[in-house]
Amino acid sequence: MTVKKIIQTLFVLLIPISQIIFNTSCNSDVKSEQNESSAISYNKYFKNFNITILLDLSDRISNRKNPGQYKKDIVFVNNVLDAFKSYLKSKGVVQSEDRIKIIFYPYSNYEIYQQIADSLNINFSEYGFPERKKLFEEISSIYNRQLNNLYAFASNAKSYPGSDLFNYFKHRVTDDCIIADSSFINLLVILTDGYLYDVNSKYQQGNRFSFLIPEANHIQIFRKMNNWEEVFEKNDYGIINLSNDLSDLYVLVGEFNPASNSPKDFDILKKYWSGWLESQNVKKDHYKILKTDLNTLNRNVVFSFFNKIISQ
Repeated sequence: MTVKKIIQTLFVLLIPISQIIFNTSCNSDVKSEQNESSAISYNKYFKNFNITILLDLSDRISNRKNPGQYKKDIVFVNNVLDAFKSYLKSKGVVQSEDRIKIIFYPYSNYEIYQQIADSLNINFSEYGFPERKKLFEEISSIYNRQLNNLYAFASNAKSYPGSDLFNYFKHRVTDDCIIADSSFINLLVILTDGYLYDVNSKYQQGNRFSFLIPEANHIQIFRKMNNWEEVFEKNDYGIINLSNDLSDLYVLVGEFNPASNSPKDFDILKKYWSGWLESQNVKKDHYKILKTDLNTLNRNVVFSFFNKIISQ
């Protein structure tokens, strides 16, 4: 074979090889672009939680009045934490810019309260990627240690002025609980027995009130009525309307605990609270009100509520 023919033969053989190399390179680039696109989509899909946990530190947690209630509160917070951590794990902790904090209202003059609240105000975006993973691993122990310190002090207090949840919603809820950014899911968790009371916050406008206490007439009158809901709605009973727009807020209320001699109070309190939340534009499927119950039962509801939020 002449030199010319040898060169021609090699040229013919090399063409398909070069095409294979070129095609392989192109496919690799396409796959790389596809993976990058999927990663972007993945990141956009997972939003960040902005969770505020509001503790009712009224006499409901008094060791003298309700021994053991503070332990139920801590268990409930742990259920919220576990659901939150499950979500963080599913999206990858290093991508987390989520926030979670503990608050109470009115703010106490006790310095220990403020120190504990500060230590439980956590913003993952303030930490580098390695630190976020470490924080994720330690957050439950941090919360449990500090909550035990808080309740050890609060449950043995000499006096309880009340937990002014009405004025919290009137003055603070929007600023504290809502980040006006579509990449965040705003969730307010309230631990309360369902009754509203503060020594300086007793107002009435017609059949609407700023307070709900067991001995209040606007609760007592419904206890023996079979058609109480009809009477409630016909006469426009409720909690005083506020001008809040909480349409971007999810609300989970736990540990409703009606007076033991008035078990019907749970339904009455739930009626008041539901109307109040909806009057502030909290959507019907954006809130859940739970009675104090077995941990296993409420834990399942908490996880279901988180899953519902994520899927919307």
